[in-house]
Amino acid sequence: MLMAITVMGMTYAQQPGFKEVENDINENRLELATQKLKLLEKDTTGLENRAWYHLLKAKIYDYKYIDSLALQNYMSARDLYNKAGLIDQAIQINLNIAYLIKSQKNSDKLNPEKYLNEYLDYARKSNDSLKLAKAYIEIASTKISYEESEESYEYFQKAKQINKKLGNKELDSQINNNLAALYNDFLNKPDSALFYLKKDLIYLKSKPNNNYDICTNYINQAASYYYLGNYTTSIQLLKSADSIPINEYPIGIKSVINKILSLNYAEKNDYKKAYEAYIEYKSFEDSISAQEQSLTISEMETKYQTREKELQNEVLTNEVKTGKILVYIFIGLLIASLVIGFLIIKNARRRVHISKQEKLIEQQKLEKALKEFELNSIDLMLEGQEKERERIANDLHDNLGSMLATLKMNFEHLRMRKNEIREEEDKLYDRTDQLIEDAYQKVRTIAHAKNAGVFANEGLIPAIRKMAGKISIPGKLTIEVLAVGFNKRLENKIEIAIFRMVQELSTNIIKHSKATEASIQLTNHDDNINIIIEDNGVGFKSTTAPSSDGMGLNTITKKVEQLGGTFTIDSTPGKGTTIIIDLPI
Repeated sequence: MLMAITVMGMTYAQQPGFKEVENDINENRLELATQKLKLLEKDTTGLENRAWYHLLKAKIYDYKYIDSLALQNYMSARDLYNKAGLIDQAIQINLNIAYLIKSQKNSDKLNPEKYLNEYLDYARKSNDSLKLAKAYIEIASTKISYEESEESYEYFQKAKQINKKLGNKELDSQINNNLAALYNDFLNKPDSALFYLKKDLIYLKSKPNNNYDICTNYINQAASYYYLGNYTTSIQLLKSADSIPINEYPIGIKSVINKILSLNYAEKNDYKKAYEAYIEYKSFEDSISAQEQSLTISEMETKYQTREKELQNEVLTNEVKTGKILVYIFIGLLIASLVIGFLIIKNARRRVHISKQEKLIEQQKLEKALKEFELNSIDLMLEGQEKERERIANDLHDNLGSMLATLKMNFEHLRMRKNEIREEEDKLYDRTDQLIEDAYQKVRTIAHAKNAGVFANEGLIPAIRKMAGKISIPGKLTIEVLAVGFNKRLENKIEIAIFRMVQELSTNIIKHSKATEASIQLTNHDDNINIIIEDNGVGFKSTTAPSSDGMGLNTITKKVEQLGGTFTIDSTPGKGTTIIIDLPI
């Protein structure tokens, strides 16, 4: 019969003009509030003040039962608060919007649960028990119907459980009043409704200026007695409610009172009074409908007048604009000329820049050609050196070696044929024979080591290990060689190049680094060779790399680049040196 209207309190910016309007609304001085709000409209700037303006406008329409316009302004206020970043104020309006949507007859397009769920999610995320309880109350209120009565009851119980911890008497009063409406109208338990209503009335009478809540309590009790068949008590309570002066929703309250009075008188067979009460009920209902239509028409007229003024202003503005068109054309031509001039200058600069780039590219090509020539020269020089070593080795093996062998044979023959020889001469023969043997073995060694220890049977890694062993100085310098993945021999040319580079870098360590420890690490990754040579010496700045009598760092760098690899030096004074070479194979 009557559902308690729940309007949650909100806090807003204390702008004096808006505060006066809010007081007028609370005192039911709606026309005065409307006039004051119109005067404030022009001076309303800033998102927060505009939001408050629409909120107060929505309250006025709400109190006048103009639900469509109230809903429209609540929506506007909510959007403006969101834009202003005032989420708490915006989310509170969700409750008003949800209640209005539920109370409207044609609300199929709008879903109150959307706004209630938003409020519920916000309450949960902010961990606000009071907001959560209010959300449950509003969800329960929107579900007060035959189809969802059980679900409505569950939400009211959730709200009561939360409020047990909060101890909020105002919230408890709202729950009791709404539960009574549920028990009366949909659960068919008027006795339970009376229990909550009488319990709530004690609290309501203890509060000052609480006429509206006391009035609705009497009406809900009257509805309970009507369902119980106690029509006399119901009529008495309705008359008591009618005698209470209220500011909130007076027309709606009068309408409900007369509707229930009409039903009570009809049950008592007092049809005259029942008819009179029904006529009063219909007049209030018609008044609400007429008021809504009148305000809707008034709103449309206001919009029309506003649009008409805007059109007049547009005509005047167009006259001013016509005079400005020539100025705009002149300015436009001037800007176009400036832009064209700018583009011409930019294009000329671009051509100069392109010309410089072309010259730079040509210079780089020339430098590249010279570099390739230099690398080819180095390659030819190294190749010539290796061929010369091989030639000398062959000569030693083929010529001098055979000569020494023949000399040794002749000498042996001479010694065997002598008859008498003194002891000293015998020793001399032995010594000469030993020298010839040593010379012969030396020639054989040189001949077999045709490529400085790299060619022959040893290969790259044994040659490097042997070199490291020879140049290591006990107690002063230790050189460690680590090799991984060298299961097969490399191409002879690559082995020679690697050996020469490692040999030169090792020589630099001895001459310049003052190191006590050094390491040579070689790793074969199948498609490339990684070489890392480190020492714990004095280091140097990369701009002052030590010179060398041999290949030198510059020559090594160029050789590495020629082989398609990379050469990296990492050295800091006092912290040693690390050289990394990567060569593709």
